[in-house]
Formats: sequence, C-alpha cells, structure tokens
Amino acid sequence: MAKGKLTDDEQFTRLCENGFGFVAKAIDQLWDHGSPDALKYSVINFYSGVELLLKARLMKEHWTLIVADPNKADIDEFLNGQAQTVGLTQAIKRLKKVAKVAVPSNAANSFEELRKHRNRMVHFYHPIDVNEPNQAKEREAVVLEQCRGWFYLRRLLSDEWHDVFEGFHGQIAAINTAMKGHREYLRTVYDQIRPDLESARRAGAILVTCSACGFEAQVLDEIGPQEHKCRVCLAKESFLLHICPDEDCGKRTLLAVEECETWECEHCATSIDLSDVLYEYTVEGKADHDEPNQPALCTECGHIPETAGTLDDGETVFCFNCFCWPERIECCEWCGEPFTGDAEGTYWSGCEKCEGKAGSMRDD
Repeated sequence: MAKGKLTDDEQFTRLCENGFGFVAKAIDQLWDHGSPDALKYSVINFYSGVELLLKARLMKEHWTLIVADPNKADIDEFLNGQAQTVGLTQAIKRLKKVAKVAVPSNAANSFEELRKHRNRMVHFYHPIDVNEPNQAKEREAVVLEQCRGWFYLRRLLSDEWHDVFEGFHGQIAAINTAMKGHREYLRTVYDQIRPDLESARRAGAILVTCSACGFEAQVLDEIGPQEHKCRVCLAKESFLLHICPDEDCGKRTLLAVEECETWECEHCATSIDLSDVLYEYTVEGKADHDEPNQPALCTECGHIPETAGTLDDGETVFCFNCFCWPERIECCEWCGEPFTGDAEGTYWSGCEKCEGKAGSMRDD
C-alpha cells in the first residue's frame, strides 16, 4: 500500500474519532454564551457527528457502501479520502437494505430533524444574537434536539451495535457525562410541568424516568404496549405495562425491553411468560396452535421464539422483545413462515429462516 494511505480499519477509526469529536465540540459550543455563532455551530457540529457515526457503521460492513455511487467506487480514492460519500438518508437506507441493519423509525426521524435544522443554519440566515431575548428559547430547542438525538444514537452504539463500537465506550461515556449540562438546563422545563405530572399520578398514571433526559416525565396511562413522548424532552419511548397474573397481587408492573424470557412482577416476583403476554394483547397469541397465524419473527431483533404480533385492534404490530412497531407482518413466499417486513421476492431469495428457491437449487 502506498505511503500515506489508510487501511479500512484505520478509516473506520478515523470516522469514529471525528464523529465523537464533532458531538463533543457541539456540546461545548452550546454553552458558549460569549459567541453569537456558538449556537449555530453547535447545531452543525452535532449533526455532522451523528452522520459520521452512521457512516462508520455502514462502512464496517464494506467500504463501498458509503461511496455515493458504488458502481464508481475506487479503492485509491476511498483510502485517500477523496471519494464522495452518502448522506444521512442514503446511509440509513443502505444499512437496512444491504447490511440488514435497521435504524428504528424514531431514531431516523430524530436524526432527520437534526439534518433539517443543520441545513437551515448552513443555507439560510439565522440572526442568533446573545443579546436577543429569544436566544434562551432557541437554545432550549437545540437542547431538546440534542437530548433526543444522543438518546437514539447512544442506544444504537451501546446496544444494537455494541460489538462494532466496542473500542469507543470511553468516548460514549464521556459524552454522556457532558450531556449533564443539558439535563440541568431542562430542569426548568421539568419544574414548570411538575404540577401536571403529579396530577396525572394522582389520576392513576404511572410516571417513568425518561432514558433521554433523566426526568420522571414519561406518563403511562394504559395497560399493554404503548409509545409516549417525554413531557420534558419529547423523546419517544415504548413501554409495556402489564397486570400481574397473581390474583393476590394484581398490580400493574412495567415489563423491561428485551427481557421477554425472564419477566417477573416488580412487586411480587411472579413469573410472567411470553406466551401469556402474547395471548393477552395479540391476535396471533389467541390463535389455536393448529391455526396458521402464529407470532412472527421480528426482523429487527431476530428473537426466537417469535415475539412480534398484531395487537387486538387488528392492525398495529408490536414486538414484545425489542418494543419496536413494525409496519406489517407477512409470510415468506417460499417457506410460509411469518416475519415483520415485506415478503416480496422471498420465493426466490428466502427469509430469515430459509434461503428460498435459490438455496434449494444450490442444495440440489
């Protein structure tokens, strides 16, 4: 390899270091009250960091995936940093379609909000002035965006993509620490709405701590799968509130995400089985064992036994393991197994459980 060129692993490391660096810089700039441009560059740098880290995950699959036109991918241009690369939207699409790595819709929507705000800052005039009375409101909006954006990004980096970013847990922890300034800023929002939160609690709602901002501001007011926005930072999270099956207890208990094999009541430790939860809330769970509509494989978490089902409204799909909300359940055209996603073309290519006709022909 010619002198000065970077290997694929070095490129990945460089992308990650730049991404975390941009995010850390954005947080510093957000609290720089002495510069009228600091807030603007905080918006720009935070989004740049998010996009670079998504590109890094895409590149870990194969370097050609982050090149804008893979048909024109040139290894020398890539290693020299001269290749034109994909943007946010294309990166998320390729992660899903090519790498089979799904970015949840809530996360993608949050990143898209960051991108639009960044574009307004770059391409249009925004008169941000430290002496203007509305700057505090502008800063609050940026704090909310960054809380949500980092919440979704950290969940991807630390959970779903844990192995890929294993060498960067220190940087992730450092940014989490830096985000404490955001939390203190949002305390004023929390203090303002606290009476409403307490009123909801008295009316029977359960208050849960938001994973994004750390305030007890997620209000759960119904039994079963549900999605709510935090009353402070507006981050969306999904929850599963269930009635303990022990008649002597019968209390509402919060079931944890990705623990569907080991659930137990938080009040009395009664075991709660996945099959019972599916029976309680889904059409498939209520079906007789000889009926064809059984719970489906969730293609986002791939949990076995299958954990995705259609809620009792007959339309909404929910995964009881990763708490995502797939668009639909369809059956593989080759093996007939149900899964979340689009079954078009699976007769030939197969699904998560089979290799389709193409695989059958190879075996023959």
